[in-house]
Amino acid sequence: MSVPASAVASGAPATLAPATHAAPLHASASPAPPEPVAVLAGVHKAYQMDDVSVPVLQGIDLLVRPGHFTVVLGPSGSGKTTMLNLLGCIDRPDQGQVTVAGTDIGTLNDDQLADFRAANIGFIFQSFNLIPVLSTFENIEYPLVLAGMEPARRARRVTKLLELVGLSDRAKNLPGQLSGGQRQRVAIARALARKPRLVIADEPTANLDSRTGEAILTLMRMMQVRYRISFVFSSHDRSVLKAADDLILLRDGVIRAVRRKAAPPPPLDTVPGEDEA
Repeated sequence: MSVPASAVASGAPATLAPATHAAPLHASASPAPPEPVAVLAGVHKAYQMDDVSVPVLQGIDLLVRPGHFTVVLGPSGSGKTTMLNLLGCIDRPDQGQVTVAGTDIGTLNDDQLADFRAANIGFIFQSFNLIPVLSTFENIEYPLVLAGMEPARRARRVTKLLELVGLSDRAKNLPGQLSGGQRQRVAIARALARKPRLVIADEPTANLDSRTGEAILTLMRMMQVRYRISFVFSSHDRSVLKAADDLILLRDGVIRAVRRKAAPPPPLDTVPGEDEA
């Protein structure tokens, strides 16, 4: 797969630097990096408002490293949600290429794209998007039911996820009986239920108070490290910077700067097996 040099920038220094000044790659410098979990190459996206075409993303080149916590930072209207919709295979670009988990999404029809998204991508929403008539346990279990996983295996996985997000004692509660922070914990567990390659979190702490938001951010980071998957988290709050392995600064639909930490996330002694949560 051909990746633009401006998208790679995996060796960029820890301080913010213009995205156009990414360090060049040298074949002899180090072993080839692992396959990126997602790549946007030359991506443009606009929306039609009556007779006016409004550009939202303009020539985006971005590489999402596997097993890293990536924060997309920018003010409201900068294009963060549109970028996440493209990475999450919810939308398609007007121009350019989107590759996720090694698959060019432009080659998939709508039904294939829906199946691909369900199998490879988890979502955490600002407004939680839990099903109000289902219990905590059932909300987390729902993607596994859709995937056809057998009941005993589903129960093991959901029980472990409830334990990991600290909600074992709330398994039977409906969403309306939970606090905002608890509902977001349910959403995190649901996003991880199928062990996706990529988790998209669109401003998931925006509706929470600062203390709860910090706890949710810590939980997401812990789960990201445990599963060695990629999280892409959007925010306009600079307080999230310390959580990022990779920071993408977006403004007016253009990537203005990229910061990537040189050191990889800390390795785990064990990674959950296929039947573990």
